[in-house]
Amino acid sequence: MDETMVPLSAAQVIGAFYASSALLRHPALRSRARRVRGHLEVYLDTEAERWLTSNELTLVEAERQVDPADAVARVTGPEALVATLPGFVDRDWLMPTVPEARVQLRVVAELVRWLVATGLVDRHEMACSVLEIEVRLDLASAWLDERARAEVSPSGRRAPSPPGSAP
Repeated sequence: MDETMVPLSAAQVIGAFYASSALLRHPALRSRARRVRGHLEVYLDTEAERWLTSNELTLVEAERQVDPADAVARVTGPEALVATLPGFVDRDWLMPTVPEARVQLRVVAELVRWLVATGLVDRHEMACSVLEIEVRLDLASAWLDERARAEVSPSGRRAPSPPGSAP
């Protein structure tokens, strides 16, 4: 990146990704992808601090004085976003239904691919985080496969969805 340019924030990066991804505009995924984005924003505001540097934490605290909502995404960049993503695909942060959680995993995988392909993140500099995301995506996918099998009743029909969950 040009040293004279203002760096992109994670919020700008997420917005550009959602605007450019044909996958996320697909009618079958659009509403779930929007819910994943909202879930990611909550995650960044509540959990991302575990992955931030002390300088980033100082900026986040100052930004929260101005506006607490989305402070992490406004003051951190693409590298910090990638560093925080492994926790977003941990079991505790997966969306409540299997279909939503599968979209969450697709969004994260596609986001990381896009960040690397656009040059916003250097795969070599962020190799540990990228590899950790890939491993956690595989683990989450396997767990969702088990969960989906468990939700199928002995008659071969799906068990009813929990109240308030999207089909």
